[in-house]
Amino acid sequence: RQKEKQYLETELNFLKSQIQPHFFFNTLNNLYSLTLKKSDQAPEVVLKLSDLMSYMLYESGAGRVALDKEIAYLRNYIDVEKLRFGQRIDVSFETEGPTEKVNIPPMILILFLENSFKHGVKNNIHHIDISISLKVEQGFLYFRVANPVSMEGRAPDHEAIGLKNVRRRLDLLFGKNYVLNAEEKDKQYIVSLKMPVW
Repeated sequence: RQKEKQYLETELNFLKSQIQPHFFFNTLNNLYSLTLKKSDQAPEVVLKLSDLMSYMLYESGAGRVALDKEIAYLRNYIDVEKLRFGQRIDVSFETEGPTEKVNIPPMILILFLENSFKHGVKNNIHHIDISISLKVEQGFLYFRVANPVSMEGRAPDHEAIGLKNVRRRLDLLFGKNYVLNAEEKDKQYIVSLKMPVW
């Protein structure tokens, strides 16, 4: 049992470490595109990136984190993406329920946001609407992200590694006590997650 516990902890840490470099790569690309344009928004992105890095360094190493801190982290990420894409994109993020009273695993929700920007905006010249909702109710968190399907449709299998990692993390943390669905419906790609909170 001790060996199995150590194995599970090692795999969880590995899966978490795979998410972080992926996130940094995307965010630095955002900043690079702004500096190429000599955008006045670049300093603001640097400050947001500093907040994001601080969260990842000092909060994400724990087994659990306050949901409100994770929400602040997600909002910072959204702000960085909105600075990058400007008026091309509208993002709504609604929260409901006692978010200040519960904890969740850190860095579990960010991948869904990353994918919504990466694949919703990719090869899409039209105005983009991304809808995010988060609700806490009766011991569970309900998280939903919807974005337009890009002209290329689904991401290739090799780009779905992040989603597989999240699913594996959820398996290790919650067993069968969670639901993760991803589907295309009405020209939208919709990801929904139900998982326990602590």
